[in-house]
Amino acid sequence: MKKDQLYAIVDIEATGASIGRDERMIQFACVLMKNNQVVESFDTFVNPSRKVNKTIRDLTGISSKDLATAPYFEDIAHIIHTLLEDTIFVAHNVAFDFHFLNECFKRVGEAPLTIPAIDTVELAQILYPTEESYQLKDLVGSLGYTLNQAHNALFDAQATAFLLQKLDEKLTRLPLITLESLSELSASLTAETGVFIQHALEDMKEQPTDLEDDIVIVHGLALKKPDYLEEQEQFRGASAYPYKEQEKEKVMADLGLHKRENQFTMMNLVFEYLKQERPTYAQFIEAAPGSGKTFGYLFPSVYVASKEKKIVLSTYTKVLQKQIVDEAIPLLNASLPFHRTAALLKSVTHYMSLSAFYTKWKQVSSSEIEAFFCMKILVWLTETNEGDLEEIGVGSRLLHHFWQEIRSSYASLSSSVDFEEFDYVSRRDKRIEQASILVSNHAYLLNEWRKQSDTTFSSTLILDEAHHVPDVIEESATVAFHSKRVLSSLKKMGSQTKEDSILFQLHALESSHIKPYQLATLESIVNVLLEEMDEWIAKWINWMMTTGQVDQDILEWKEESLNFTQVSMDIKRDTKFIKQSLSELLYVGKQLLETLESTDLNKAEQKSVKQLKGTLDMIENDAGLFDYVFFERTDNSQTGVRFYSKKPTQTLSFMKYNQEKKEDMLEILKKHRHVILTSSTLAVNGSVRYMQKALDLKEAESAIFDSTYNYKEQGRLFVPLEDSIQASKKGLKPYASYLAEHIEQLVHETDENCLVLFRSQEVIQEVYRLLTKRHSLQNKTILAQYVSGTPTKISKLFKKANQSIVLGSDSFWEGVDFPEDELKVVIITRLPFDSPEMPLVKKRHKELLDRGDNPFVHDLLPRAVVKFKQGIGRLIRSPKDKGVWVVLDRRMVDASYASVFLDSLPEGLRVEERPVKEIAQEIQTFL
Repeated sequence: MKKDQLYAIVDIEATGASIGRDERMIQFACVLMKNNQVVESFDTFVNPSRKVNKTIRDLTGISSKDLATAPYFEDIAHIIHTLLEDTIFVAHNVAFDFHFLNECFKRVGEAPLTIPAIDTVELAQILYPTEESYQLKDLVGSLGYTLNQAHNALFDAQATAFLLQKLDEKLTRLPLITLESLSELSASLTAETGVFIQHALEDMKEQPTDLEDDIVIVHGLALKKPDYLEEQEQFRGASAYPYKEQEKEKVMADLGLHKRENQFTMMNLVFEYLKQERPTYAQFIEAAPGSGKTFGYLFPSVYVASKEKKIVLSTYTKVLQKQIVDEAIPLLNASLPFHRTAALLKSVTHYMSLSAFYTKWKQVSSSEIEAFFCMKILVWLTETNEGDLEEIGVGSRLLHHFWQEIRSSYASLSSSVDFEEFDYVSRRDKRIEQASILVSNHAYLLNEWRKQSDTTFSSTLILDEAHHVPDVIEESATVAFHSKRVLSSLKKMGSQTKEDSILFQLHALESSHIKPYQLATLESIVNVLLEEMDEWIAKWINWMMTTGQVDQDILEWKEESLNFTQVSMDIKRDTKFIKQSLSELLYVGKQLLETLESTDLNKAEQKSVKQLKGTLDMIENDAGLFDYVFFERTDNSQTGVRFYSKKPTQTLSFMKYNQEKKEDMLEILKKHRHVILTSSTLAVNGSVRYMQKALDLKEAESAIFDSTYNYKEQGRLFVPLEDSIQASKKGLKPYASYLAEHIEQLVHETDENCLVLFRSQEVIQEVYRLLTKRHSLQNKTILAQYVSGTPTKISKLFKKANQSIVLGSDSFWEGVDFPEDELKVVIITRLPFDSPEMPLVKKRHKELLDRGDNPFVHDLLPRAVVKFKQGIGRLIRSPKDKGVWVVLDRRMVDASYASVFLDSLPEGLRVEERPVKEIAQEIQTFL
């Protein structure tokens, strides 16, 4: 902060969050800070002269009585104006607070403020680039400050003052060269936010500091030095694997973990298997939730793995993948008499290209939004060793094309500047070379197998969350054509009159380097294709609607099998026309590219040519997918169409299954010398035969480790006497009404959070509509998948709300995590059988029928049991945890196959059949 300068950190609460809609102030707070010290605070409620709605009162905690006795703004306007004169105005989202305050001044005849204004949101986005959330409470919470009363102006202003101090500290720790670059680009920031950076730069120039030891300057960029951990081959003590229980207990105690007998047995099993030179079988291990599965395979692995004989661990989720590398293995290394290095296996598309970024950085104007992105990256470069763009939210929050253009895979933005060993893909390759344990995720691993580039991987493979592997293999063997991606490329080509498009940039080269007719021809093809693609997509959607396969009112991802013999001739004709037009575009575009690449061009012109080449490469790739999906006739292939029903034209995609690719991947799996497949849900009827057949593994052995939790005391499972299946046969509305009524009865008397698991998005949305109208549930937060948001968003909302009822399908059966001990009730509305109409399900069932197997017995039933076990695994995560399951599907106890589900329950958990009213009372008493 500037010496002796007074900073006014302001927060305002109002009747609404809109500018220019005559909203009124209800609270004003200001914290005055000088030389990093708070010197004064001012806080007052403000009478808005109108009624404030309940939502705002609940959000802010400000009552009608508080406002009724508060001064009017016109009575305190002059005091506030005087308070803020000669200060620098600071707010978290200054665009609202500063402008709103000036509107209030204008309304009462006071002169607007003309002082500098600084936005802590933008500064935080730049200086803390890896934060998940920039909401004030989340942000200061991650920096060590507890904001107990968010949306109270005084508490928010105090939290923002804390944040300003942290931002100032962060600026002073940056390398001088980074701070200079930030200052040069700061014109892109809101109001005078850049002044804060400039003041820090002036202070640093007066009192320069030495460069940190872990920072290196390369081509004017301050980078964190590559961090390669060499393995310690010199042991601090005995290196032999600790077979004895006492020895393991000592190690686990050093790790801060308690003894788990099943875990110790699993460790020995894994070690013995990995020590075999060439086992003739794959090892399946089912370990119940809470049994310590991850350390169960990781602990023996570090004793066996080496740089020469690497072990590949693969998980289903990237979250677990990163936890293993960043938390589990470092924990083992800190306690064992040696350490093993691990490396993440990720596609090069995850990593930033320093060369591509350098080009963008040198060309960007300080007034562009891309300047702000460059500022964020300049700070991140001083912190990241991996350069993985997911660290700063690319792909989830950051969607601008800028982020695609700086990826290592992006061909059109190379640079003459070479960063050699500092490049992040080079760093990744070095880490992989030095590591003993490579940690991947199933999607990446199988994608590499699909390309048959399995040379990266060793002969030892451990697949965690292995019940997903058959599905991921089928997905990896499926080629997808995304219509939106082609439209995006065509729009990027643009026209000669559309600014920021490639054709507009090439128009400037027309007279000296290319002929006018070349551009005109390319532009004509692009325009025709854009129009034709839009019509083609609309025709597909219309055809799906008219054939009765889609209900657009239901918000969900739709996936349907596609039979081309039933498709209209109009669509078939347009499909052939698009194929021909794509070929013409590529022919003309490549001719133009050849002409330009053989011409002497300046840097700006070279950039345009590189963008043309990159876009043509993407179109060529999509054209190949288009040909494969629509025109290549292959045996054993299944084609499907997928889209999101709320935005079908923007999400339409086509998939084609390739049986040969699946067989190739299964062969690669079998080539591994050691294969361990582990999960909390693998067995059906005590056997892994289903998984073994799905992966075509001829020889396999299995071990099943039951939960160590006392389900008899910790859990209750109920099945109502009322029959929901009869209600489901009457149609959607009667069935949804039945479910809503029973859910209400089960949860309205308990304060505990509840997860309701469905198999149909259509049913979820109808039940949600009914539950939100129930008077007895007014005090509960009801969240529904794709109505309240995505699964990730709902998970975040759940953590903030009280007495939540979450309605979900798909990933909510296992993928979405809730805080431990926060979830107490799980209601399963229907046993989780797959829909036989799904394209890949149809494909599997045809294969089974062809070889004489029963699809229900060999596919639908075992898959439903595995998913059911995942639903059961949502509860009881600690020895003291308690939970209740209610299964609203009497097939669980009445069907001919009921024993298969009953046998899958944890030991000690028995089914209790009672009327719903009694179940509700038992839930309340038990919890």
